[in-house]
Amino acid sequence: MSRCCCGQAMEWYRAELLRLTECLTSVGTNTKAKTAISKALRQTNNENAARFFAAGMAGMIFLFIVFRWNLIRRARSILLRKVPGFTSAGHALLFVGYLATCIAVSFVNIDWSSLVNWAKRLGWVALANIAFITFLSLKNTPLRFLTRYSYEHLNALHQVAGYCTITWSMLHAVVYIAAWSQTNSLPQLLETDQIMGIIAGFAMLTILGTALLLRKLRYEVFYIVHVVMFMLILIVIGMHRPKISQKSLIITIFAACIWISDRTLRFLKVSFFAFGNTATITPLQCGGTRIVLRRSPRSASPGSHCFVWIPGIRMAETHPFTVVSKNPLEFVIAACDGFTRDLHAFALKHPGQSLRASIHGPYGSAPDFTGASKVLFIAGGSGASFSLGAAVDLVRKLGNSRATRIDIIWAVRVPEILEWYATELEVLESSPLVTIRIHATRGPSSSPNTPISRSSMYTLAGLEKASPLTTSPPETPVSPRDSANYDIEKHPESEMQSPPSTIIEAGRPDVARFIVEMVQNSDANDRIAVVACGPEGLMQTARKAVAECIKLDGPSLELHCEQFGF
Repeated sequence: MSRCCCGQAMEWYRAELLRLTECLTSVGTNTKAKTAISKALRQTNNENAARFFAAGMAGMIFLFIVFRWNLIRRARSILLRKVPGFTSAGHALLFVGYLATCIAVSFVNIDWSSLVNWAKRLGWVALANIAFITFLSLKNTPLRFLTRYSYEHLNALHQVAGYCTITWSMLHAVVYIAAWSQTNSLPQLLETDQIMGIIAGFAMLTILGTALLLRKLRYEVFYIVHVVMFMLILIVIGMHRPKISQKSLIITIFAACIWISDRTLRFLKVSFFAFGNTATITPLQCGGTRIVLRRSPRSASPGSHCFVWIPGIRMAETHPFTVVSKNPLEFVIAACDGFTRDLHAFALKHPGQSLRASIHGPYGSAPDFTGASKVLFIAGGSGASFSLGAAVDLVRKLGNSRATRIDIIWAVRVPEILEWYATELEVLESSPLVTIRIHATRGPSSSPNTPISRSSMYTLAGLEKASPLTTSPPETPVSPRDSANYDIEKHPESEMQSPPSTIIEAGRPDVARFIVEMVQNSDANDRIAVVACGPEGLMQTARKAVAECIKLDGPSLELHCEQFGF
C-alpha cells in the first residue's frame, strides 16, 4: 500500500514538474517574443525618424526654391534684415526650421523605459545630419539648377548643420555612457564597434577645434584636416554599425557615394583641362597677381568662379578664384597668405612665366540683369573681380540697347589697385550706359568726399604715361573706344581727360545713400538690381538699405550678394 501511494505521489510530482517546465518555457518564449517585437518597433521608429528628417530637409529646400523664384516684396523686405548672430532674417528662419526638425525627430516615438533607446535615436539623427551636410558640401549640387545658387550660398547652413551633427553625436555618446553606467555595462565600450564610434567622435571634435581656431587664420590647414577627418568619420561609422540589416549603414553608404561622385567629377574636370593648359602669371602692384589660362570651360563667365590648380605652386591644392573675363580666362588675385602669397612671390621672381595648370568649374554666376532698368554694382577692394567683370559682361550683352542704366561704386584702399582692372575700367568708361564712382579710402586726400582728379589717381596707379593733370572733366565726353584694338600705352593723352561718367573721391562711400537715391529717382514700374561683393560690413549695409527701400507701391528691387570667403 505504501509503495503504491509513493508511486502515485512520484507520478503526480513528475506531471507537475513537467507542467511547470512547460509554463516556464512558454513564459520565456513570450518574453523573447515581446523583446523582439519591442526591438523591431524601436528600429522602425528610428528609421522613420531618419525619413522624417529627410522629409523636413526636403521641405526646407522646396521652400527655399519657391522663395528664390517667387517671393513677395513684403516677405523679401523682412527676410533681408539683419538679425543678431545671423547674416539676415532669412538665414535665421532657415536655422530655426532646421533646428526644430532636429529636435522634433529626436524626441518623437521613443521608448523611455531605457536611456539606451534615446541614445540610439540621437545617433540616428546625427547620422542623418552627416548625409545632409555631405549634400550641402557638393560642388556640383543639383540645387544650382533649381535655384541658380551655387554651393557657396549653402555654406552657412552647411556650417550650422555641422555644429549640430557634432552636438548630437556627443549627446549620443554621453547618454549611452550614462545608460551603461546604470546597468554596469561600461565594458561594452571596449568592443570593436564601440571603439570605432569613439574614433568618429574624436574626429568630429578635431573638426570642431580646427573650425573654431584655424578656419580664419589658416584656412588651408583647416580644409585639409576637415577633408581627412570627414573621410575617417565615414569609414569608422560604417564599422561602428556594420550590419546592412540595421539600415543605418545605408545612410553612411549614401553619404559616401554622393561625396565620392562629386570628387570624381571634379577630378575628371581637372584631368581634362590639364591637357595642353598653362597659366601665365603676372605680378601687379600692392600684392596683386593676374592669371591668364590657355584653356577654359565654355560655360565660364565673368562673375562665376573656378578652382585653379597650379602644381608648380601647390601640388595637392586647388583654390577658388572669381573669373574677371573670358576668352582668355582671366583671374585677378589679391595676395593674403598661403597659396596666394606664394603665387605672388613666384610672380615677382618670374613675371610673365607660364606654368602647368588646370581648373574645375565654373561654379556660381552673376544673374542676368539685361531686363533691369537700373543695376547698381557695389564692390569693396578685390570684390571688383566679381563686380567689374559682371558689369563688363552686362554691357556686352546689352549691346546697342539703352534701356538699362549701370552704376558702379567701388571702394579701394589705395589708388594703385585700379591698375589691376585697367582693361575692365577702359571698357566700362567707353560705354554711355555706365557711371563709375571710385572711392579711395586711403587716397591722396585725407578729407572725405573730396573730388580727386582721375589723372592724379591713375598716375598713382601707374596707368598714366602723360604729365599734365586735370582737375575737372572735359566739356566734351570722350568718344567710345574699341577695347579690343585700343592700346592705352600708345595713347596716354586720352587718359588725361576724365569722362563725366567717372567720379573719383576720397573717403568711404555712403552706400545706403546711393541705394536710397536710386530708388527714390525710379518709377514704380522700374526693376532695380543691387549687386554687392565685398567685406562683411559692406554687405550688411547693402542688405539693410535694400530691405528698407522695398515698398509695396515702389519699384521692383532685387539684391544679389557675393560674399568673400568659402
